[in-house]
Amino acid sequence: MVHFQRRLQPRVHVDLVPMIDVVFQLVIFFMLSSTLITRTGLDLDLPGARSSRESLTSSVVLSVVSRDEIYLGDERFTLGELESLLAEQRESFEDRAISIEADASLPYGTMISVLDVLRLHGFRGANLVAEQIRERHGTD
Repeated sequence: MVHFQRRLQPRVHVDLVPMIDVVFQLVIFFMLSSTLITRTGLDLDLPGARSSRESLTSSVVLSVVSRDEIYLGDERFTLGELESLLAEQRESFEDRAISIEADASLPYGTMISVLDVLRLHGFRGANLVAEQIRERHGTD
């Protein structure tokens, strides 16, 4: 009787730890590099614009309902109170962009007053938020 030696069969082992590490690194990268669109809880009737498109929202959001009801984040101000706040905290807002949400029925003069206050207190740019109007093709 002849005895043959069995060859050792290699064990195949797939190590998933490096793949999991890469996936977690990608999740962290996308969480840090993405910006979240934050909308206030106000029920504003935003004006519509066909050229409106989704853009990056700045970290500072100003919601204008009327001259006496302006929200910077969640805090409510009048135009005078907002100007005082911006004057006191000018360094923290200087050279920053701001997103402005305004009700469609807001008077033009009020919007100019708000933009003037922002410009005087160091904001370098303002993004005006509008609802996108989708054009219909065909006959109506």
